Amino acid sequence: MIIGDINKLKVDRKTDIGYMLSDGNEQVFLHNNETNHEELRDNQMVDAFLYYDFKGRLAATLSKPIITVNRAAFLEVVDVKRSLGVFVNNGVSKDLLVSKDDLPTDYLSWPTLGDKLYLTIKVKGRLVGRRPSKNEINLAHTNTVNENDKLSGFVIQIINEGINVLTEDLHLVFVHQTQMRKSYRLGEKVDVKVIRVYEHTINGSLIKQKENMIEGDAGIILDYLEDHGKMTFNNESSPEAIMETFKLSKKAFKRALGHLYKERLITFEGEYTIFIGGKDE
Repeated sequence: MIIGDINKLKVDRKTDIGYMLSDGNEQVFLHNNETNHEELRDNQMVDAFLYYDFKGRLAATLSKPIITVNRAAFLEVVDVKRSLGVFVNNGVSKDLLVSKDDLPTDYLSWPTLGDKLYLTIKVKGRLVGRRPSKNEINLAHTNTVNENDKLSGFVIQIINEGINVLTEDLHLVFVHQTQMRKSYRLGEKVDVKVIRVYEHTINGSLIKQKENMIEGDAGIILDYLEDHGKMTFNNESSPEAIMETFKLSKKAFKRALGHLYKERLITFEGEYTIFIGGKDE
C-alpha cells in the first residue's frame, strides 16, 4: 500500500461502521462516511486514497484527492494557525497541513484564506503538504509566451531578489524587486506583465504601464493616509525614507502627491501631509 496515494484495493468484508479493504497483504479501514454513499460488496475492487485520520490511524477514503505523493497541484488555503501553519483543501474530508517550517518566518508573508499554494504530499508520520522547489516542477515551455503578454499566477517563492510566480498552466515567471511596488504574500494571486522571454526563463513586471502609474502610486499613498490620517512625508522627504515606506522613487512619490492634491484628497500643513477626503468625494 502506498500512503498518500490512490491504491487499488479489494473489499474484504463489511463491518458495522464501514469496510475492511486489502491489497492481499495488509488491511485498511474504510468508514461508511468515506464511501461517497456507495454500497460496496465483498471482493469488489475500489480506488482508495490512503491517509491518516484525526487520531493518527491509517484510513481509506473513496473521495478523490487533488494532490498525492506523486501529483502536485494548486490547493486553496482554508485555515491559518500560527502555531502550526496553514491548512489547504485537498478534496477529501481531512484538510492538509502545510507546516510553519515550510512557510516564511515573517507572518506577513504567509498565505491568507483563499490564497493558493502549489503543493505535493509528504508522508511524515502524517500527511503534510510540501512546496516543491522550482526544479521539481514540470514547467511548461516558454515558446508559447510572448513579451507584453499578461499572465495570472500565484506567488510560490519569496526571495531577497524578488518573487517567483507560477501560472496554473505551469509557466514560471520571475519578478525582480525593482519590478514590484509592494510586498507580496506566498500564495497571493497576481497579474504579471511579461517583459522578457528566454529559453528557460520568463521575466515579468508587477508595475503598471507609465500612463497608469500615477493612479497606482497615488493609491499606495492614499491607502497609507486612510490608515494614518496624516504623515510626515512630503516633497522634501528623503528618497531613502520614501523608498523604505512606499517602495517608490522620490520622483514617482512627488508626482503621486501632486495627483492627490489636484483631486483635493490631501492638503499640506507645515511638515505634514493630511488626508482630507474619501476617494468618492
